[in-house]
Amino acid sequence: MRFRKYSRKHAFNILYQWDITGEDIEKLSKEYWENLERSYRLAASVAENLKEQIEERKDFSAEVYSKKFEALADEEILADKLREKLFAVYLLLKAVEDFHNFALTYTGWISEKAKPKLEKALSILSEIEESLEKLQRVEGIDKEALQSLVAFIKAIKENPPQDFESLKGAEEEFRQKVLKIVAPLLEEIKRFSTKRVEEDMGEIKEYAEKLLDAYKGHKIEVDSTIEEFLKDWTLDSLGSIERNLLRLGTAEFLYVGVQDPGRAFNDYIDFAKAFVGKRAAKFVNGVLSAIYNKKVAPSQGEN
Repeated sequence: MRFRKYSRKHAFNILYQWDITGEDIEKLSKEYWENLERSYRLAASVAENLKEQIEERKDFSAEVYSKKFEALADEEILADKLREKLFAVYLLLKAVEDFHNFALTYTGWISEKAKPKLEKALSILSEIEESLEKLQRVEGIDKEALQSLVAFIKAIKENPPQDFESLKGAEEEFRQKVLKIVAPLLEEIKRFSTKRVEEDMGEIKEYAEKLLDAYKGHKIEVDSTIEEFLKDWTLDSLGSIERNLLRLGTAEFLYVGVQDPGRAFNDYIDFAKAFVGKRAAKFVNGVLSAIYNKKVAPSQGEN
């Protein structure tokens, strides 16, 4: 029961790929799970490598690592909780990169006293501040350290360094403050990713495959049932996302069974809302509810 939402999401991803590509679903499924495991292992590896460099005080390129974490955060097959932390690390490392750009631009102001360069430098700081503010909602992030980092940016904006040495010192101080926040996030990323592969994947995959098997084994019945409850639509006229959410939900309700139908409904509604929008979520909820109330609830003695 712990990972039902992830199972549903992965099963949907596979079914969706099958629907739009027409490729063999067994082959797609095999490749999907291999890719998922590879992505989790890569996230753990990248996090561990950066963590070691921070602990050993080795120099590293914030730009290179920010791109790595940005790419990982874009992997939609990874768990949302993990992607949130990957994105947080990306933003923090991007802030280090941007502060360096501020320092380069501000150097021009110190040398030439050219007002456009000062304005540009301060605008970079404002962008960094705005980016950091987004991290306030990230679960598990050190809020006190983050607030200190934002306060540091505000102080630099109000009282910029007046010489090259002070500017260099400010850049290093900012970098260290960022790394203080990044380090525990890297540990969480490594722990979560490793646990997901070594402990959780089996249970997630087992239920996802059960859902897919339910649809594959009853494809005609599932599609016919959905058609029965569509008004002014046909299954083929629906978008692929809505069509396959309905297929998976119907197969689960009719041929797998759920102990917590409310949670299942919420999952499918959340997927539709995230992938398409609120109107799609309302549509998917309406059709699945009608199917459940007509085909499932009576046999369970529900009103």
